[in-house]
Amino acid sequence: MENLEKIIYKYALLNAVKHNGNANPGAVMGAIMSSETDLRKDAKKIGALSGKIVDRVNGMSLEEQESEIANLGIEISGGEKSKEKEKEKGLADLPGSHTGVVMRFAPNPSGPLHIGHARAAVPNNEYVGRYDGKLILRIEDTDPKRIYPPAYDMIQEDLKWLGVKVDEIYYQSDRFPIY
Repeated sequence: MENLEKIIYKYALLNAVKHNGNANPGAVMGAIMSSETDLRKDAKKIGALSGKIVDRVNGMSLEEQESEIANLGIEISGGEKSKEKEKEKGLADLPGSHTGVVMRFAPNPSGPLHIGHARAAVPNNEYVGRYDGKLILRIEDTDPKRIYPPAYDMIQEDLKWLGVKVDEIYYQSDRFPIY
């Protein structure tokens, strides 16, 4: 039991320092369950103890919490800060050396674009800009049951609003002989 209390104490200190001196019992419990998988069987004990230990840690000043972490030799990993740096990197470079890449975005004209479309169109546009390429908009309009006629214009308006520059537009229904 004493070892379990030390583990909870460690995670409570880390959580408190990460959040300006105020640990959250749920976050402490979550960190323990995800990092100390062998302790999952003790979840009820951890839940009961973590509230008391978090209260004790939250009763300390931030300086006392930081000092306690140093005294116990607990290393503060990059955690969230490392994740933030990863996010700041942006899109990875395409493998090999490229110029003049050709990317395509191929929505179905069934309505306005949604966030999933943006997640495809925006990175394609970024790669086109990075590698001096072109972006082809290919409207996949071969299923008449799914076509919403105003969507033809909506798609182009939405892409413009997103800042996506389209270089060429193809309508699949016009290209049946090619296919």
